[in-house]
Amino acid sequence: MKFGIREIIFVAVMLGLLASTNYFVFSKANKRKAERLADIRQRQTALSNLQQATAGIEDLNRKIDDLQKAITFFESKLPQEKEVDKILREVSQMAEANSLQTKSIKTLPAVPGPNYSEQPIQMNLSGDFNGYYSFLLQLEKLPRITRVTQMNLQKISDRDGEMQAGMTLSIFFEPDNGSSVAHAN
Repeated sequence: MKFGIREIIFVAVMLGLLASTNYFVFSKANKRKAERLADIRQRQTALSNLQQATAGIEDLNRKIDDLQKAITFFESKLPQEKEVDKILREVSQMAEANSLQTKSIKTLPAVPGPNYSEQPIQMNLSGDFNGYYSFLLQLEKLPRITRVTQMNLQKISDRDGEMQAGMTLSIFFEPDNGSSVAHAN
């Protein structure tokens, strides 16, 4: 086979056609393919971030439900303001049932809270220490929320096992809607 000028020109044109096809067709297609792959990676990253961000939502909703149940539980433990007198009688009867003499009971000013009020009660009791201990255990088992904020015990020196106790007991209650405590919030 002879290579003449015509064959060389033909081969050169074919190589030029191949180079121009590569430049005009394949390089642009490869560039578009690379752009699309980059866009796909970016969207996959965004989707992954979204999945991570929303993964805790179900857990968060469950925690909110649990906290709402806890709030409802504690609100059910709050008596109405008008029931505070009943609770005072109940505490006084518990002291008497444990052979304690009530020297004095004094209610202090109520302390308003956001959705509750606290009624501090100052009590002075005397009697057997075991009875006082039983009284505290019964106080702890009350279905209402109560707290002993201060306690002072003194032994009566001439009698064995006898003591005097001064304590401040707080009873938490739900204020009436029309009361001044509710407006002080």
